[in-house]
Amino acid sequence: MSPKNKKKLNILRKKLDLLDNRLLDIIKKRENLVNNVLKLKKNRSEIVDKKRIKEILKNIKKKINKEKNWYKNY
Repeated sequence: MSPKNKKKLNILRKKLDLLDNRLLDIIKKRENLVNNVLKLKKNRSEIVDKKRIKEILKNIKKKINKEKNWYKNY
């Protein structure tokens, strides 16, 4: 690998490392929120909210489709 490409590779790796760290922070925050939600739920049957799961999946699918459409423009 050329020195120029090696430098580019190192820069990209550093960016990936930073992004990984941000993702881990977000996952930790989400875990804390989920734990707080679980503390509020008294019965085991309340833990899984199928309506909420459907809503979340629907929103994720919308975002994915929006992203796909965005990429088509480039």
